[in-house]
Amino acid sequence: MIPLAAVAAEDRWADLEAAVDATSAIAPWCSGPDWVQPVSAAFAADATPIILEQPGAGFAMLARHQAASGQDILAGLEPLWGFASPIFGSDLHCLANALATWLTNQETWSRLVLPGLPREGQLLRTLAKHLTKVGQLGLAEGITRQIVDLEQGQDAWLARRPTSFRRNLRNANRRANRMGLSFEIIDDHDNVFDRVLAIEHQSWKGRVGEGITSPEMGRFYQKLVARLTRRQRLRATIAILDGEDVGYILGGVRNRRYRGLQLSYTTQVRQLSVSHLLQFQEINRLTGEGVRVYDMGMDMDYKRRWADRSESSIVLVVDRY
Repeated sequence: MIPLAAVAAEDRWADLEAAVDATSAIAPWCSGPDWVQPVSAAFAADATPIILEQPGAGFAMLARHQAASGQDILAGLEPLWGFASPIFGSDLHCLANALATWLTNQETWSRLVLPGLPREGQLLRTLAKHLTKVGQLGLAEGITRQIVDLEQGQDAWLARRPTSFRRNLRNANRRANRMGLSFEIIDDHDNVFDRVLAIEHQSWKGRVGEGITSPEMGRFYQKLVARLTRRQRLRATIAILDGEDVGYILGGVRNRRYRGLQLSYTTQVRQLSVSHLLQFQEINRLTGEGVRVYDMGMDMDYKRRWADRSESSIVLVVDRY
């Protein structure tokens, strides 16, 4: 495998994304550089990136971490949640074999952790087949994401929701119209992050120091928003009441897939169902753009009411012989 410097890998973002899209059943939005690079920079600045290419086959995006015991652990470049698959490409057998050979020739690692792998399918089976040559394999639970199917449009999605869901949404929309709530699209504004951060400070998350108001999460989202804005992939909408910003929804698009990122509102409008209205506004907008999948991210109770299915991943752990 050919090592790529982080700068060189960044210049190859289109090739990386094509390899991600060629890999079945992984989380394609979060496995690409739009997500991985900002997460790594914000949460694992001390780790050493190891980005490998097997020409014609695919890539491995890893990082070397030092455990408290002093052991070197290789893990995905996305170090926090485990949404991203660190292995992806069009020829998985060639890629996995090359990775096993590369690992054999490295002297210092003791454990390899590969999150974000689909439970079923070729990727996990192929990696297990080849990596059993270098270590003892184990599996751990990964992460579950909630997915909205927009393939047939907003009306078809809405028709699949329970009657009570549709009724509550209509009532919330009527209340918001009476109050004068409006929505502003701010995808390409220079001050997107400043406006959403100001809203977050007035939300329940901001009051307890959570969400994007915490230092590390703030750095991550600032980097992420800047990157998506540069590539015209940011989707951001602000809810406005009486001339004041009172809510926001942030996400990013790529290849007809939308990844929800953050959603929040100020405490003074909590009775207006602003979060539901922002979600509905965004779904309407996305279907108009031809987006087919809305990945809502980590499984939470409220997301299940909006989602059509869940997708789960698994973690492959290799302890060196």
